[in-house]
Amino acid sequence: MKKTALAVVLLLFLIPFASAEDSDGDGYENPTENFTIWDGADAFPNNPDIHDPVFSTGCDPPVATLDLGEPVIFTCTIGNEGPIGVDVYIELGEHSNLINQFKAENLSINSNQIVEFQVKVSGLSEGVATAKLSIYARANGSASHTIDLPIEVTGEEWAGLSSQSNVGGNPDISFINRALDDTSAWLSDNTPWQFSRMNAGLVVLLIGLGLIASIRKYRARKMWIQNMEKKTESDRQTEARFDQIRRADTHQHHIEPTIPESPKFIIKSKK
Repeated sequence: MKKTALAVVLLLFLIPFASAEDSDGDGYENPTENFTIWDGADAFPNNPDIHDPVFSTGCDPPVATLDLGEPVIFTCTIGNEGPIGVDVYIELGEHSNLINQFKAENLSINSNQIVEFQVKVSGLSEGVATAKLSIYARANGSASHTIDLPIEVTGEEWAGLSSQSNVGGNPDISFINRALDDTSAWLSDNTPWQFSRMNAGLVVLLIGLGLIASIRKYRARKMWIQNMEKKTESDRQTEARFDQIRRADTHQHHIEPTIPESPKFIIKSKK
């Protein structure tokens, strides 16, 4: 009896472990809906040699030279090389020579998908700096991947601090891309469809054209009403007389007593 009870206890104790599936036998459980790669699941469930997420990354420009106060925008990409989609958290480390103007982001990256984002920093003090962009795909607190952004800050003050001239430089339109990215994310979250940056731009364009058409129609209607209110009193009287004639009964000319009857002529032949 004691042996049976002990066997039952051992069986109940081992059930949770037996229920976990490890396809490649590397000691990392297969990802499930309730146990994701972020929680520690195997990012390559059918490859015993790899269990952590693998990313391909790149940033443009690869190296930046800045004056004091001058900003630079790195356009970076992250590609998920694994067979399972991952959720990542991206942040930029602080550096004494730089001003960090990048807001940390959470991204979902499907298998073999490449996502693009932008990182903005400014020169704070003279020196050579390496900004480190960290990508977290695990909840254990250590970065799964890092990207180095080499930057040299000169001792010269950036001309843009004291001048509004844009000669020799391109205008910063990154805010448009960020707005379109936010719009596409909102549309994807609140509709059954997935929207890219281009799709979001088309939606915004169509809505803008619709608003312009509505505004023009409203202004034309308002102008027409104003013109109608500016009519002179004689115009009003003339229109009133025409309205009265149109609404009056048919004029009965054939019963007027003043109209004589048609004369009768008798034609006699000469003998």
